[in-house]
Amino acid sequence: MKRILLSILVTAIIIFVLLSQISFKDLYFLLKTVNPVWASLGALSYLLGLLFRALRFKWLVYSKDISLLDLIRITTLYHLSLMVLPSKLGELSYPYLLNKISGMTLTEGLASLIVSRVYDFFIILMIFLFASIGFQRLFKNNLFLTLLLVCLLIGLVLLTFFYMSGFLRWLLTTLEKISTKNKLQKSKLFLWIQRKMKEMAEDFYAIQARRTYLAVSLTSLASWVMIFGTFIAFLQGFGVNLSLLKMVFGSTVAVIANALPISGIGNWGTLEAGWTAGFLMAGLSKEKAITTGFGFHIIIFMMCAVISLFCWVPFKKTKKPFST
Repeated sequence: MKRILLSILVTAIIIFVLLSQISFKDLYFLLKTVNPVWASLGALSYLLGLLFRALRFKWLVYSKDISLLDLIRITTLYHLSLMVLPSKLGELSYPYLLNKISGMTLTEGLASLIVSRVYDFFIILMIFLFASIGFQRLFKNNLFLTLLLVCLLIGLVLLTFFYMSGFLRWLLTTLEKISTKNKLQKSKLFLWIQRKMKEMAEDFYAIQARRTYLAVSLTSLASWVMIFGTFIAFLQGFGVNLSLLKMVFGSTVAVIANALPISGIGNWGTLEAGWTAGFLMAGLSKEKAITTGFGFHIIIFMMCAVISLFCWVPFKKTKKPFST
């Protein structure tokens, strides 16, 4: 309960601070006058992004053959969960839905989710790397340190991906040694943790053994192209006059801020804050940056909610118990 209240408080503070800087009339006018052609292109790009993400999950799950339609439904509901659940709990909706629909173990669902996130972080950091090079004047003397930090993060992401299974096995062995000394090996909680860590290590190994690097990389890249296409389409629809590079840079900062482990309600507030920071650096006025951030988020949320409704209605209700 305290965690939920904290999430509500954090989100409320961020949104209050941002909304205090703009007029509600400006936000209403922005939503009312958005160009319908660009908005339609943005919606199409968003749908294609969901499709490519579902395709990526199809390449990552290994124990069962799940239909693409079910994966599209799961992906859509997962994205809606990211927008509404507190403290990043929306991330857990993917393995939950995967288990409910297909009976797949929660550990395999979690492993495929983590691997997909590793690909996401790698691509976003690469985009930010090239965007930073294009914005040398912005970073000035700090460009070298920025590029060095991004390269280090990219290296860390790659190490995480290739050595996650080995790391979990090493951690499992270490815990076993500690438990032997402290006589914890008979504890039910420890045995459960031990079993889940072993399953996770096996899941990571199985995913890597499939060697679907190219397919997952291409679908990840395609999904992000569509996501940035959505950003750009709505910016054009809002009448924002910036170069393509500046739009990409501002959007990238928004995505990175959205990925931070901040205890809020979904990505409300964090996306707007990152969007505002990114587009302020890209050259937009404070009012325009905040207004377009809220306008974009409201429209995307409404689209995702409507699509999720259609995805939820025909969902198969299974009686399979959750794997524990």
